[in-house]
Amino acid sequence: MKHSLFKIALFVFGGLALSTGALAQSFKVNPTGVSGSAGAGIVLFDIKHPAANFTMDQGVYGTVGIEKGVGAMNLFITLSLSYLSTKGETNYNYTGLNSTTYTGSNVGFKSDIFQGGLGLRFKLLTESWFRPYVEGGGLGGYYMMTYEDDNISGGSDPKLKDNLLDFGYYGEAGLELAFSPQFGVRVGMRMTQNETKPFETLGDEKVKYTSEVYFFTLLKNF
Repeated sequence: MKHSLFKIALFVFGGLALSTGALAQSFKVNPTGVSGSAGAGIVLFDIKHPAANFTMDQGVYGTVGIEKGVGAMNLFITLSLSYLSTKGETNYNYTGLNSTTYTGSNVGFKSDIFQGGLGLRFKLLTESWFRPYVEGGGLGGYYMMTYEDDNISGGSDPKLKDNLLDFGYYGEAGLELAFSPQFGVRVGMRMTQNETKPFETLGDEKVKYTSEVYFFTLLKNF
């Protein structure tokens, strides 16, 4: 359903763009210019590993970024900083330095994920107020898990915070709509694939996940 709505939006905005070609030159993109963005959205997670009892709920997404035109082929280099937050449940399994083992089933946790992205964006149109685009790139960041201790047994000092590096890549597609030569908005969908280092609190298991992000951002040209 979500994908169908996205396709309908593309079709509607495409018709508007064709009917307002006279406005194109007013919103021409500077091929070597710089623009910034800030926005928010929702994120849906699909867990690939661990296979047993690891779930992540729908989360929230925030992002800031900049882009710089390379001056050829409608291409732009992008830099982004993103924050993803969600809650979930998992099987907890941690062995401390004193060899005490802590375990638990259906232990609640909060995830805070910080991602930096480097990508390349291609804009189909650069002389219109309506600019479809596609983008792809790499991700690197930090995955933080904070556990609730209600269902953890084995002792009085379990590890309730676990932080590890998180790497992956992404693909993105969307639309930019310019309201003036300086301001506009962007709506889009980003799909990512990520993998962490092994978590001590998951019995030295990695977390592998994909995500779908639906977002809205404000744009400012400089």
